Amino acid sequence: MRRRGFLAALAAIGLVPAAACARQAPRREVLAFHYGWFGRERGWGVSADGGRNHPNVPEEGLYDSLDPALIARQFEQAQAAGVTGFITSWAARSDDITDQVLDALVAAAPEGFSVCAYLEQSGGSAEALAERLIGLHERHAASPRWLRHEGRPVLFVFDRVLQEIGLDGWRRGLAAYRAARPDGFFVVGPANTTEEIEARRGAFEALHIYSLTFVTDGWPWAAFSLLARRWMQRWVRAQGGLAVRTATVLPGFDDSRLDDRTGDRPITGRRQGRTYRALWEAALAARPDWVLIVSWNEWFEASEIEPSAENGRRELETTREMSGRLRA
Repeated sequence: MRRRGFLAALAAIGLVPAAACARQAPRREVLAFHYGWFGRERGWGVSADGGRNHPNVPEEGLYDSLDPALIARQFEQAQAAGVTGFITSWAARSDDITDQVLDALVAAAPEGFSVCAYLEQSGGSAEALAERLIGLHERHAASPRWLRHEGRPVLFVFDRVLQEIGLDGWRRGLAAYRAARPDGFFVVGPANTTEEIEARRGAFEALHIYSLTFVTDGWPWAAFSLLARRWMQRWVRAQGGLAVRTATVLPGFDDSRLDDRTGDRPITGRRQGRTYRALWEAALAARPDWVLIVSWNEWFEASEIEPSAENGRRELETTREMSGRLRA
């Protein structure tokens, strides 16, 4: 309060722009990437060799993403751990279960918990992208449970969208959408390197990295914490000037059981929870606005923090501790 009053006094005599006094830091968010493609008769499978294609299993057994009891339990567990919202995978097709799950999450989200979509597909063209954005806006932009930044609904975009239509296609689709909806989404785009942050900062309000395992793969544990801190500081600093600065953490990653993931795949071991804790410590030291967790329940890539038979609620306890420190 003293600092704010001091700035206001300086502004009054013209030494500091008045806008500098009015600007508020973004609300701290802890957001987990959520996946809603599971069903009791679908979504849980086996590899070609007959083995289970997801290394870990949910603590309470395989589930249906549309089960209201499951949705309520996921919200309860996440909120108790200090997670403030889900970024749920959305294929942007009405015939896909993720479309139904998005609706169900928005309708059931409890007070103080937010939901937004993770746009996974463009539709193949700038025109199709614009139609999808307009449709999503009409359905959910006014929802009180949709994640917002400074009053605007938030949308995350997966890198596949740019792989499909390129940065130019994204710009054209976004321009068409905003011509129809000037009050449109605050968009958090993908970036996998600091060079991509620079190249894409003009096309998005904020940026994030999802595939952190490609960064951490190969880090020796003896230097893991140091490397994590150095990388995270550089990553968050590169986002300077953007409306929100993000940092991504993950407990581990292993998609080697999936038949369509061939070649030398990156694997990040959990190390009995030490990997997750080290990345959280690095993120806190870098002072981002939002911490993004990969993931709540991507079981096929073994990056879930949702309680599992193998790891229990260990990562939820770490999340609860670290999220409290972020807000403090």
